[in-house]
Amino acid sequence: PTPAPYVHIVKAGETLGYIAYNMGCTVEDIIQANDLDDPNSIEVGQRLMIPTLTLPTGSGTLLLPDSEFVYGPAYLDFDVDAFCAGRPGYLKNYQEEVNGQVLSGPAIVELVARHYSVGPRLLLALLEFKSGWVDNPAPTVLEYPLGRTQEWQSGLLYQLAWAADQLNRGYYDWKGRGRRVVRLADWSRAQYDSGLNAATAAVQYFLAHDAAWDQWQIFCGDGPDSFIATYRRLFGDPFARSLDPVVPPDLEMPELRLPWESGQTWYFTAGPHGGWNSGSAWAALDFAPPGKIGCRVADEWVVAAASGLVVRSEKGVVMQDLDEDGHEETGWNLLYMHVATEGRASTGTMLEQGQRVGHPSCEAGFSTAAHVHLARKYNGEWIPADGPLPMILSGWRAHAIDAYEGTLTKGDVVRTACECREDEYNGITVE
Repeated sequence: PTPAPYVHIVKAGETLGYIAYNMGCTVEDIIQANDLDDPNSIEVGQRLMIPTLTLPTGSGTLLLPDSEFVYGPAYLDFDVDAFCAGRPGYLKNYQEEVNGQVLSGPAIVELVARHYSVGPRLLLALLEFKSGWVDNPAPTVLEYPLGRTQEWQSGLLYQLAWAADQLNRGYYDWKGRGRRVVRLADWSRAQYDSGLNAATAAVQYFLAHDAAWDQWQIFCGDGPDSFIATYRRLFGDPFARSLDPVVPPDLEMPELRLPWESGQTWYFTAGPHGGWNSGSAWAALDFAPPGKIGCRVADEWVVAAASGLVVRSEKGVVMQDLDEDGHEETGWNLLYMHVATEGRASTGTMLEQGQRVGHPSCEAGFSTAAHVHLARKYNGEWIPADGPLPMILSGWRAHAIDAYEGTLTKGDVVRTACECREDEYNGITVE
């Protein structure tokens, strides 16, 4: 598929001339591509499409099929713990405290892979490639096994979560959100080869984090010191397991309803944004119940947007499998996030559309007020709320403006995402 166009996020102090010079295009190119009325009034955070680039082009070697990147059907028979038990490395005996519970290294890999919906073989291969944790019993890099970032991102959990989010950013930027120019560790810039797939672009994006140009070319190539050489040594040829396309072109979405009970007015508080953290597709919408603003367990109930089986129920999270085969990796799945522990539907519960899932709260993730975060996956891929398969809830269609900013429309009626509670602006009543 044709990749998304390049996008530049405006930073403080930047002008169109500066951006054009660094991207290798002209100011007029940017003005025309973005239909700018006043080129002197660009804003920090604004997304600008970059129509042409004259930057060095990265490797054209395909590294992974998309089905190997997402935590989808290609992983139905893969067991992280069993794989690690058969390897001699540091990872299998590693332990770390996570939310008051001691988890093993393989369990942390599985946790992050499941949350971010990034394939665990990919995370394991990156751990081995960057620090040798899978096969080396005494690696020298312990604090930052995937690369040095901010100080608080040391340790396996934070390192894997950071890596998974960066990988997702590269993948979903390519898939449609808008590719960012690759910035290498020496601050040089590069563009992707146009013949890549999303999974390869994602790995290249991640590997650029601490590599200069020559290193990056080696890492993303097909030689003995490349990432793919490590991947094949651990798991064989990834393309032999390819199940692409992950999302078939004729896919249809089951009918969904707004996730609260009839007769109640809730508030549309966040437009399309990351399904899990900021790197993933803008798959999620947020809704807050009426009543007191702030972190609490609300009296109101989140209800099932569709019928399906609860396949995962943990702190703040309910994952519902709509094809009812018991596998989160396959078919349509709905994520309900910030669901309170008290009253939360348990794993194995069959929920009919409209039945109670649990109470909105602030549990799991970052939240300043009780709400529900609703997102969709298909075959492990986060599905944008505004895209070829838009999220439509009780006839209300989602539209994205920017992350967290957007609207819901039903006929001529518009509701705009806002951290406010105004019935005629962002309030929606389920009939």
